Order: sequence, then structure tokens, then C-alpha cells
Amino acid sequence: MTGTTRAGIAAVVGAGGFIGAALVNRFASIGVPVDSFTRDVPFIARPGGRSPDEHPLRTLFWLAASVNPAIAEERPDLVDLDQAAFEQAVERLEASTNPPRLVLLSSGGTVYDPAIPPPYTEASPVRARTAYARSKLALEQTLSASRLPSERTLIVRVANAYGPGQPARRGLGVVAHWMHAAANRQPLVLMGDKETVRDYVYIGDIVDALVDIHRTEGPLPPILNVGSGRGTTLGELAQTVLDVVDDPSVSIDARPPRSFDLSRTWLDTTLAARSLGWRPRTSLRDGVSAAWRALQDRQHASGDQPQR
Repeated sequence: MTGTTRAGIAAVVGAGGFIGAALVNRFASIGVPVDSFTRDVPFIARPGGRSPDEHPLRTLFWLAASVNPAIAEERPDLVDLDQAAFEQAVERLEASTNPPRLVLLSSGGTVYDPAIPPPYTEASPVRARTAYARSKLALEQTLSASRLPSERTLIVRVANAYGPGQPARRGLGVVAHWMHAAANRQPLVLMGDKETVRDYVYIGDIVDALVDIHRTEGPLPPILNVGSGRGTTLGELAQTVLDVVDDPSVSIDARPPRSFDLSRTWLDTTLAARSLGWRPRTSLRDGVSAAWRALQDRQHASGDQPQR
């Protein structure tokens, strides 16, 4: 890891989400003080919350989002609310004499120009092909245009996250949807061509990168990709899930692609390796297996029985 490191207070805005909750839990497990902000406890309005000057934060992670690729197309009002909340936060930090490093999580899976062949580096051209990509690039632009010192801002473009604890909600996480389908002995719904390529990165690897960012003093590049560093076809992913589940009653149900789906995308993570000493460590098979075990454990603990 480059630079020196020290402990410090972290804040996570969006602590109720998949990545946010995992990050808060990791910080707690390694003894890093962390403030958690959610819709119920917002960053701007929290009564008695830390001010950046009275209790200096080392890092503020902005993971808050009301939309995903599916919802962004239908709810521009929610996109506007997310933008307004981030602008408020940036303005608050700009007024601080000792602002933390503000780390914005963006979408490595949607913001790069699909006309350019992958893998994508941080210098690859971006193009807002979908409403979701437009929303993420607008947040990036807000941060880049802020009056915060450049060494106190960082954009992290994350690939398709998956792993234990991911909810199976509309527009989120094909692995989570397939895990829940398999647990109920239902088919895996595969949207689009089996040769569609994505970058699937395990939640533990994402959290490792974010913790490394928190610990690193000194400047970092303005943008970092966090992904697996390789492309995986939907067909490969589906077969991995079938192999892990090992239930012959579970099949694949092929469906047409969605309008916001891209055909080929994965990230080059060389810069994160060079800047942080970080590399993804979890293979697809191991990550899917961990997600499957976690889901089975939750169902066993709750007494849920598979649907037939």
C-alpha cells in the first residue's frame, strides 16, 4: 500500500444498502469508528451528528441511492432527489475548514462508452447511454466541479457487486435473484444473450478496497475502478450458479434483453492495484458459493421452506 496509514473516523451515507451495510460491518469488526447514515438518519439533518470541524472525519463514503438501472428509467424524480442530496452534502463539506476525503461510489458497469471495446480503464471515454448512467455521471460531475481540494475527493467506479446479504430486488443483482430462485427450486431467468459479458465483483473484495482507501494518506488518483478485472458471460455465471446449487430441478429460463442492458463490459483494475496495493481475491465460484451458503443459513434460521 502506498503512503502512510492511521486510524480515523469513517462515515457511510447509504449504510442501509448492500455495500454500505457490508462496509459498516467491516469497519466495526476492525475497530474503526464509523458513523452510519440512512434515509431515517440523513447526513444533512442528523441531530447532534458530528460536524466536520468538531469531530474530524477521515473519510466520508457516499453510497446513497434511490434508483437502480431499472428504476432510473421510470422515476426521474428519484434521480433528482439523489442529485439534490449529494449537492447539499458537497456544499456542507465545502464550508468545512477540515473536510474529509469524500468518496463517491459510481457505476463502472454503466458509465463507460459501449462503443469502445473493454476492458475499461479510468481514462476510457464515458457516455451516458441510460438514465442510470446519466445519474451517476451527474454525481461525478458535481464532485469534480466542487470547491473541495482535489486530494479530498475520489470517484470509485464499482462493477457488478454480488455476495452474501444482497437483496433480490428489482433491477439489482442477477446473482441474488438467481440464488433466491434456486432456493425455491424455480428457474434462473436469464435476460438477453448468454454471451453478454459483465464484470462481477465480490462484496468482500469491494469492501477491502474501500477500507484501503480509508487507511491511505496522501493523494490518490481522482478515479479508481473496482472490479474483478475479468469478463464473465451470463452463460458462465448461470452455469456456476447451477454447479454450486447442484439441484437438477433448477433450470434456465431465457428471456429477451432489457433496453438498458449493455452487451460487453468489464473493468481494468490496474490503477487500484498500483495505488492501493489492492487486488480482487475471490474467484467467481468461491463468491457464488459464499452467497449460496449465506442464503441457506438465513432460510434455515428463519424456518423458511423452499417453494415447490
